[in-house]
Amino acid sequence: MKTVYIVRHGKAVPASANVADADRLLTDTGVARTWKVAQYMAESKPVIDHIIASPAERAFTTALIIADKLGIQAAKVVAEEKLFTGDDTDAIELIEALDDSVNSVMIVGHNPVITMVANRFASPKLDSLPTTGVVSVHLDTDKWVDLKKAKVIQNFTVWPGML
Repeated sequence: MKTVYIVRHGKAVPASANVADADRLLTDTGVARTWKVAQYMAESKPVIDHIIASPAERAFTTALIIADKLGIQAAKVVAEEKLFTGDDTDAIELIEALDDSVNSVMIVGHNPVITMVANRFASPKLDSLPTTGVVSVHLDTDKWVDLKKAKVIQNFTVWPGML
């Protein structure tokens, strides 16, 4: 059994000509909402072996906040450019390439790609995964490479407005 947590970054400052898109920070509200979702996740005591985040400041910070709340070492959070510049196929390929010794992974990225990834697994489908939204699924497989054909078992879907 493998577990995937698909996370959209927290609420960020608006795009501006003065700040590169990759450098946009979380707002105070984004930080607070991310803590709230992380607290919800912590209640189920998840074991997350690996966290892959977009290198964009807002996504990487979201990943670090969640990792901290869950007691996961910051060193387990790695940046992957494909989660910032790629598409949903790139994100799925990142997961498929994981070593099978990893049993659970969290990916943290951006819309619309992160919603597209979530909708490969989620039921019902989402129009748009809200900021700091999380979709978690179990996959009935022992091999990441088989994730596309694995039976999907919904774990949870949550975002700040639900809490």
